[in-house]
Amino acid sequence: MAALIVRGWVACGCGNATGWVQVLRDPRLAKAIYAMHQRPGVNWKVEDLAREAGLSRSLFAERFLAATGTTPARYLTELRMRLAVQYITHEGQALEKVAFSLGYQSLAAFSRGFQTHHRPAAGSPARHGTLESAFM
Repeated sequence: MAALIVRGWVACGCGNATGWVQVLRDPRLAKAIYAMHQRPGVNWKVEDLAREAGLSRSLFAERFLAATGTTPARYLTELRMRLAVQYITHEGQALEKVAFSLGYQSLAAFSRGFQTHHRPAAGSPARHGTLESAFM
């Protein structure tokens, strides 16, 4: 029932919606995001995602940023990091398996990316005993 309500709202224009609602309204963007979610280990380039969406590179990048508030590369990195946490903490997968399944060429590259993504902001208290500490 909820899905029908959301679909109807999207079909009617959603008012001045932005963000994920905007992505749902644009089937071309949705195709590219779906591709990233289905194959997060692919070395996606903006050109590849634009091709998935059936748009030019520049138009795709512009629409993606307007709809999501981030770049395709940043979105993919954030997706990979969320999946990494899920695979490691909830599914107990080995770090090396996670790294390679998410498109990293080495465990070291994955660890650097993970540390960079999960580094506490300047001035915030350091987090101890968290998943991030496993890579430090």
